[in-house]
Amino acid sequence: MKQKIMVSGMHCPGCEMNIKMALEEKDGIKKVKADYKKGTVELEFDEKKISIDEIKKTIRDAGYGTD
Repeated sequence: MKQKIMVSGMHCPGCEMNIKMALEEKDGIKKVKADYKKGTVELEFDEKKISIDEIKKTIRDAGYGTD
């Protein structure tokens, strides 16, 4: 499944990397592209292994806001 999530609090490429690394550690995440300029995270994931709520919680736990 593909999903785009609006994320607040990303200010630089380091923020993109923090989110990418946090999500890539999760089982079921296939691809992550964070864009701090747009304030988005686009990802591909296996919805049988991880839910969108778990993904958003991971982003929040990394210190960023989600829509």
